[in-house]
Amino acid sequence: MKSIAKLDVASTAELRERRKQWKEADQRLGYSAVAALEQELAEQAGILGRVMLIARPSSMTEIAAKLHCLIVTHDPGLKLEDTPWPELRTMLKDLIRIAGTQNPKTSAGTADDAVETKREVSL
Repeated sequence: MKSIAKLDVASTAELRERRKQWKEADQRLGYSAVAALEQELAEQAGILGRVMLIARPSSMTEIAAKLHCLIVTHDPGLKLEDTPWPELRTMLKDLIRIAGTQNPKTSAGTADDAVETKREVSL
């Protein structure tokens, strides 16, 4: 029994030392602060995305923006190849192209850039 108690004390001391080292490294690197900020930003993006998706669109451009939001929220790397992601990206390009012909200020080239190079659509 004494050896188990000694092992427990030694384990507790080692754990305490490792936690201290982790906290020191965390403060130097700022990992926990960045992780907390990343979590907060993800929550805000989720809220903003849901707000955008429930908002009633009044133009083709707004529909394209909503579709873009949906795509980049669920496929931020634009790499998913399973249905429906390639089809949704194609639909987004088509919407932007059509909206661009109706509104000359919008460039149809931005659709390909946004969907294929991960940049946001400039609508």
